[in-house]
Amino acid sequence: MSGRRWIAVKFISLISLIFFVTCAKVASPPGGPEDKTGPKVLETIPAENSVGVMSGNTISIQFSESIEKKSVENAIFISPRFAGEIKYKWQKHTLNIILPDSFADSTTYIVNVGSNIADIRKNKMENTFSFAFSTGTRIDRGKISGLVVKDGKPSTGTMVALYPFEAPGDTTSFDSLYPPYITQSGKSGEYQLEFLPDGRYFIMAFTDKNKNHLFNFPREVFGLPDRIAVVSPGSSPRIDFNMIEQDTGSISIISATVTGDRLIKVRFSEKIEHTLLRDNFDKIFLQPVDSSGAGQNPTAMKERGNEPQRSFNFFFRTLPAGKYRVKIDAGVFGQAADSTPYIFSGELNINDEDDRTPPVIDNISHTRTTLYPTDSLIELRFSEPINKKYVSDAAVRIIANDSTYADINYRWLDNFSIDLLARGLEWGKTYKIMIAETLFYDLAGNRLGDSVVNYRFDTYNHDSLGSVAGKISFGTAVDTSGTPYITFATVKGQEIISEPVIDKTFNLELPPGKYFLSGFLDRNNNGEQDYGTLFPFDYAETSSRLPDTIRVRARFETSGIEFKFE
Repeated sequence: MSGRRWIAVKFISLISLIFFVTCAKVASPPGGPEDKTGPKVLETIPAENSVGVMSGNTISIQFSESIEKKSVENAIFISPRFAGEIKYKWQKHTLNIILPDSFADSTTYIVNVGSNIADIRKNKMENTFSFAFSTGTRIDRGKISGLVVKDGKPSTGTMVALYPFEAPGDTTSFDSLYPPYITQSGKSGEYQLEFLPDGRYFIMAFTDKNKNHLFNFPREVFGLPDRIAVVSPGSSPRIDFNMIEQDTGSISIISATVTGDRLIKVRFSEKIEHTLLRDNFDKIFLQPVDSSGAGQNPTAMKERGNEPQRSFNFFFRTLPAGKYRVKIDAGVFGQAADSTPYIFSGELNINDEDDRTPPVIDNISHTRTTLYPTDSLIELRFSEPINKKYVSDAAVRIIANDSTYADINYRWLDNFSIDLLARGLEWGKTYKIMIAETLFYDLAGNRLGDSVVNYRFDTYNHDSLGSVAGKISFGTAVDTSGTPYITFATVKGQEIISEPVIDKTFNLELPPGKYFLSGFLDRNNNGEQDYGTLFPFDYAETSSRLPDTIRVRARFETSGIEFKFE
């Protein structure tokens, strides 16, 4: 091999070696653990809890790793709020926040670094990080904390805002009102507003869909407080939120049709609470197109339950042939009566046809489940109105596996719904609910069926249960005038028992397993938890939730549970 060729080979080998070593230095080691840890704040300027800070307009935050920059600008909250545009500049892992104005004299500033901030691998911060500094000689120390819940589960990344008034009025425009203090709930749904000056405030939670730090009603889900937030020395209120929807600003009727059961099915543009319609039958009309009269009101509605929905089936006593439209008072939905006093459906053709469709059982609550003997209310729901005059005491029977019968009391809620109260249920038995189909007719004379149908349920064996015992207490700021209710639900969300607590103590029996304990104060004594309304404004009922699970073992008492409404 010639000298030149030998030199060329050595040069190529050297270049290859350098390339290999260089690549080896920057490559991730194969098989290493996946990064699932969110970023943390390491250092701030001004420093946390510093006082006498000199006038300036820059706040710096150093993170533990590289940050996804798009996640930052809508997740940094500085209180009190600065008017004008805030600029963000990065130096490696350090974020420099350039404010539109200098710090004010003798003012405590709070910087909330929201939990939506993520690293370049999309791992979010575990919780909101807050720090404060003051241009004066002291830092305000007021604090409000709590939990944000949506559909029974902790709500992450929800805005919690504090406003300088005690309650909103009918003309409060939240979509143009920046809250001077704001933060974000963490992964567990918990939030904290710290370093607050003493005062009385209105506090609320909302999902900031458009990330403008404003509450945009009615497009955004929100949560209301149970009281005024009072910040004072030695007082740290805890206020929890249950997220709700009150989208009542632009509801319209999409369609109205006649079903085969001669019901009027109305579909709305938005989901609506059942009770909003059920409590206002006198404001719902089926009106002939050629008449200026009010028309007739429904006497029943098929739908029941807690979940809002778009479609509802109304029962009107008479449906003569002709052209009709559904007319609903706009005030039912909180819409301005001066501009559009009513909302209307399109034309609806009703033909003079007989109902030949037999009714069916839509739902019966006690079927294929295990219950307490005290769970004696059996809910029976039909697909269409039932003629009550044919339903005798022999229509439904309940018999145990030892051939003993339970007594039944009937309570008609309307033509669609019967509540059956069973008396004398016992522990550890299997029961059959026997329904004689031949005794149930719809209003057109169609019979439910020709036989006896059976539904089965069991009652718990008393020896298989464990017990939980404890007491409830109240914070000094809580209105205790309502009846306290506590609820035990499985970790999968299945509610097992919900009971009022009369004497501040409880002792309940539960199947073995792990449970979450929650509760509310029933201020209006309707047996249900109310989350408040924004227009017209009404506070939510006080609620609380134990953060840890409670384990129940068979034939064993779990005692000493402390449950506090704060």
